[in-house]
Amino acid sequence: MKSIKGKLVCETLDEMINPEHTAIISVDIQNDFCAQGGDFDKFGKDLSSIAERLPKMISFVSEAQDLGIPVIFIRQITMPNGHSDSPAWLRFKTRDGKTSDYTLPGTWGWEFVEGLTPGPNDTVIEKTRPDAFINTHLDRVLRARSIQTVIILGVITEGCVESTVRSASYHDYYTVVVEDAVSSVNHDRHEATMELFRARYPLASTDELLGIWQEQKL
Repeated sequence: MKSIKGKLVCETLDEMINPEHTAIISVDIQNDFCAQGGDFDKFGKDLSSIAERLPKMISFVSEAQDLGIPVIFIRQITMPNGHSDSPAWLRFKTRDGKTSDYTLPGTWGWEFVEGLTPGPNDTVIEKTRPDAFINTHLDRVLRARSIQTVIILGVITEGCVESTVRSASYHDYYTVVVEDAVSSVNHDRHEATMELFRARYPLASTDELLGIWQEQKL
């Protein structure tokens, strides 16, 4: 720890991700975005990078759950009949040719991918926009659990992940990006966002984070 303006500030990764004040935010790891037969797949999105990293995302969340780290599962939703979509948002959602009706509640595409299962220590937060803090209970849930640090993974890197990373830091959380557990359907945009993350936020691998928690739990 170091003192800045008379306030104690976490300096090292070990300090920031102390299990006593840390939660994982898993962003939009849902069938419509990640699985064959989902909305992105149907509309020709390249899921190869997501498919490559998905097992890592699932195993990381599962191992963190086993270590007692709370996970906040973010679930994108679209209300039926466009009830959550303004004209401007409909334009944005359909700009690249896909339907506006992805992640409809109760559908297979809305569900989390196989192997990603919220447990009794976890919370599911539904959102209708990329930023998981906008018009949701996420900030309230984190503060109720005295969370100071959020560790963020999921999809899409330059979309909902970046929006939530920026917002988490603006809401005064230490914000760590899991560098090998975020992914996109566009390699160039993924890399551009990763460059931004490297310039502004701490990054860590799944193995590094789990290793620190395992040591701290001993």
